[in-house]
Amino acid sequence: MSRVFNVERNVHLLMISSDNNEIGGFYQNGSVRWSQIEDWMRTVYSTSSLLYAVFPCSEEGDPQDPAAKHAPAINMSHNENIVAEGYYVLLSPTDTSVHTPGGAITVESTHDDAIPRSVSRTIRTGSDPRLTDFRDRVRQRDGKCVVSGFNATQTFTGFQAAHIFPLAHLDMWGSWSRLIQDEHPNIGRTKIHSVQNGILLLSHIHAQFDKYEIAINPDNGYRVTCFVRDEFGIDGRIMFRNDSFPAENQPLRALLKYHFRSAVLCNMKGRGPLYDWDEDIPPGSDEVAEIIKSEGGKTRFELEMASRLNYQRA
Repeated sequence: MSRVFNVERNVHLLMISSDNNEIGGFYQNGSVRWSQIEDWMRTVYSTSSLLYAVFPCSEEGDPQDPAAKHAPAINMSHNENIVAEGYYVLLSPTDTSVHTPGGAITVESTHDDAIPRSVSRTIRTGSDPRLTDFRDRVRQRDGKCVVSGFNATQTFTGFQAAHIFPLAHLDMWGSWSRLIQDEHPNIGRTKIHSVQNGILLLSHIHAQFDKYEIAINPDNGYRVTCFVRDEFGIDGRIMFRNDSFPAENQPLRALLKYHFRSAVLCNMKGRGPLYDWDEDIPPGSDEVAEIIKSEGGKTRFELEMASRLNYQRA
């Protein structure tokens, strides 16, 4: 088998070929249901979902003959059953005359990819009143990590106000500003520092959010999905929202949806070095040198520099 992905998975999606090519998958922590997978496949695959069906492989372990050894197809539509760990093969559905029932089919991936994100670090807010106001307003509204539900201390030690849409990609922010209803005077010319583009997170969860390891799906009741092994018990939680604040001060649904879609693209397609950066840089070290020698160093360095410049431009 030549299926090599730089990510741990326990759900594998195969396509019949000379090497039973793995064309997708994810890590199931217990909350993902088949109805969600149907949506994820529409995001990841350009091939119409009418042309394929998902069959559970019946062999033990990594299957050698999934074309012949599989259980009946799974009906994903409105299917609220939890996806079981294991291997699945995409074949032509049994209710079409276009292909031999259960026969091999080519499923193409989309050309869409998630934009790489530079892992955020603690920012010196005192020198920029926009950042200070952004942090303070997010803290005041949320008061806790919106993912874990862990209440903040009075000093907010270990908590960070996270930008949902990253500052490093200010050049791609564009039309998002038109959706911002927040009229606070200090959100910046581009409005990217609006509280609608912010959520309060524990620092380690913020790092996971930046790396698309977790995401929040507004279309699924603001449920949290952890796309890697869940070490902190956050998979399946519902994002906290403080209903005492008006809509123009709430996290923008469309931004969370955009981030979730990016996480699906990143994880279902197979993470690579652009998304697997290690955010821990030893204190006192040459930060630039550490970044450059890391995985995806050139891209990461460019994003780090863009992020710093964009703090001034925003």
